[in-house]
Amino acid sequence: MTNLPFDLREKLDKEYFFPKIEHEVFTSVDGTKKFRFKLGDGKIIESVWMPEEKRNTLCISSQVGCAMKCAFCVTGAIGFMRNLTALEIISQVWFVKMAQKLPVSNVVFMGMGEPLQNLNNVVESIAMLTDKKRIAVGKRKITVSTVGLVPKMREFVEKTDVKLAISVTGTNDQDRDHWMPINKTYNWERLVKELKTIPLPFGKKFTFEVVMLKGETDTEAKAKELAAQLKGLPAKVNLIPYNENPFFPDLKTPTPERIEKFQQILINSGIPAMIRKNRGTDIMGACGQLAGKDVTI
Repeated sequence: MTNLPFDLREKLDKEYFFPKIEHEVFTSVDGTKKFRFKLGDGKIIESVWMPEEKRNTLCISSQVGCAMKCAFCVTGAIGFMRNLTALEIISQVWFVKMAQKLPVSNVVFMGMGEPLQNLNNVVESIAMLTDKKRIAVGKRKITVSTVGLVPKMREFVEKTDVKLAISVTGTNDQDRDHWMPINKTYNWERLVKELKTIPLPFGKKFTFEVVMLKGETDTEAKAKELAAQLKGLPAKVNLIPYNENPFFPDLKTPTPERIEKFQQILINSGIPAMIRKNRGTDIMGACGQLAGKDVTI
């Protein structure tokens, strides 16, 4: 911009840059769009835009890969490569909303990675997302999902004012040790004990997420066990039907009737429970399917 003073141009060149975002777009039959982004170092991340009647949700990544190794998640199977910077996190939202001109009302940190393992950059990105002079997403429209990194949860709640969701899946220590190895470090007892000490505004609840796996996590006994685990907590539950993929061919999705029975047991126990609708499964864009590359066996 030669119409600007030379000193100002030098300063702008040092302090600002406009990243070139290389991307691919995959469109599902249900309207969901998966964006595959190539970062400056050649690493790949994925984000998923899900249009609905009353909202449009963007699921974003916080890391390249993931170190948590949950036994049902493709992202965990590819391993951890690095954290994303705050700019790389917010660029996913900027690109979809501004460059692609797709409406984004809600943002969920449920893509690749464990957000609380990259806490500082996630907190900084949330500040930018909610800044009214930037992308201006409402705080009540942002949810961050964690596998249960107990030492980071309080700090996260204190530094942000957005929703926290905890992925639990197994309803006892033995099951959760298998499905989510983080439980060997921070088990059910320690997780619940910590959550009970974290103050929440009146009426606000922690969201617990359970992946529904046929014959594994979907039984009536598991539903009753989960209700007992959550007793005394301000809790609501999201039931996520497993998204089948070729990486874990033995894991299957339960029937809708079985998931609904599980939901009703929770509701009868006084715990609000919702069933998550699967989106983008045909483009490997559903929960637990993001890999940053085509999955091969």
